[in-house]
Amino acid sequence: MLNIQKFNNFPTINHKGNNINKVTVQNPQVHSVPQNLKRVTSKNVLAYYPSFGKKDKKSIPSPQQQYNTVKSFLNKESQLVLRKLSESGILANNNSNDGSTVLENLYKIATEPRIIGLDTNQILSEVLKALDNPFVITQKFGDIPNNVAKQIENETGRPLPQKALNVSSSCCVVASMEFNLASKSPAEFVRFANGLSGKNYSVDRTVKMSSIDYNYISAMKALKDFKTEHKILNNWDDVIVRIKPDRNAIVRARVQTSYKDPGERSCIDVLIQSALLNLGSQHTYDAMTDERAQTEFNQDTAGLTESEKDFVENVVFDRPKASVVYQNLNEEGYLQGYFAEQNEVKQQILKTLELGQNVIVGITFIENNKVEGGHEMTIVDYKEDKDGIGYFICNDTDDNIDKPVTIKADKLIPMIHHAGVLIESLGENFKYRESWRDILDQFKNK
Repeated sequence: MLNIQKFNNFPTINHKGNNINKVTVQNPQVHSVPQNLKRVTSKNVLAYYPSFGKKDKKSIPSPQQQYNTVKSFLNKESQLVLRKLSESGILANNNSNDGSTVLENLYKIATEPRIIGLDTNQILSEVLKALDNPFVITQKFGDIPNNVAKQIENETGRPLPQKALNVSSSCCVVASMEFNLASKSPAEFVRFANGLSGKNYSVDRTVKMSSIDYNYISAMKALKDFKTEHKILNNWDDVIVRIKPDRNAIVRARVQTSYKDPGERSCIDVLIQSALLNLGSQHTYDAMTDERAQTEFNQDTAGLTESEKDFVENVVFDRPKASVVYQNLNEEGYLQGYFAEQNEVKQQILKTLELGQNVIVGITFIENNKVEGGHEMTIVDYKEDKDGIGYFICNDTDDNIDKPVTIKADKLIPMIHHAGVLIESLGENFKYRESWRDILDQFKNK
């Protein structure tokens, strides 16, 4: 599944994973949908944003007290994972946006109210699994059992589209971002899990305006164009951005709480991926059908273009990246050549890895010189064997494998349509064909 959008000889691609999940009912328990979900669509989600305000500071127990409290919510298997993370030092990691540690955020999950229908014990268990092995994060939707579908319809007063029962996921981009959070910023990953499953149903991030766009006016325009709720701070250099899923993500998360099959998304996967897709789609994403509205920036109804991905990734990681396009495709999707030599592509990716960032790449599947499909995956490392042959170590959230995969560099690089690399990895001599903001403006003004 691939959508190519043409921007003055600069096509962009929507990549969507392909999976069809079986219908399996494991748990007969049915959670009802809260009253405030009735007749709510993703298109009016902004009405549910609370205003920004001061937060009360609460006293924080000692780390040992926090640890013991979290442990009391876990079964023996999860307790062993908690101990392992403690011994490795991950629980003390504080690379979150507000400086809170992994343990502090786990403690908040354990002790603060959760959204009705979500289970604290299960949330903690799923978060610990992802921290221990981020490769378990998947984009694969879970099915909605027929009896649950009927109850959702009765309580929302709206029929469920048939496709909602078994969705072929287009969440490869945001699942890759979730993986990067868990693997590179574990404290922020748990802060996301806490905020999105808690009473505010949102996460606030303080971001540098220069991370959103190198031009300040363009950064302000991007926040407006993406309909992002935000508050520019008094120093004018930083902005608080609110990240929040659509309301139907609650329903999906609750279904995955009671009906998650092996290999499917956890309730936390649902909330984080829905929030990031909502941010990139101008808050038009609907987690029930995995569709978003057509907008002035994207004429497709699924996934994100690389320019939308850039905006989300820059907000979430506060490091300016650009999706550099390497494949020259014509309007019909035929490969005309490349905008960069393979070694240049390799060096930009390696430099980003050296700077401590994974690289999300959009790859294409080409037959008879024409693009027949596309997907997003993440490069996490690079190795060479004794013969000097290079390999990229990758994560694919759609491969049913909960460990890294190894791909020859000279095989993967020609497949890369675009790669999200740090700006500083491009070098002084690199010339953008066009900035991503210019591309969006061109499309919007057509």
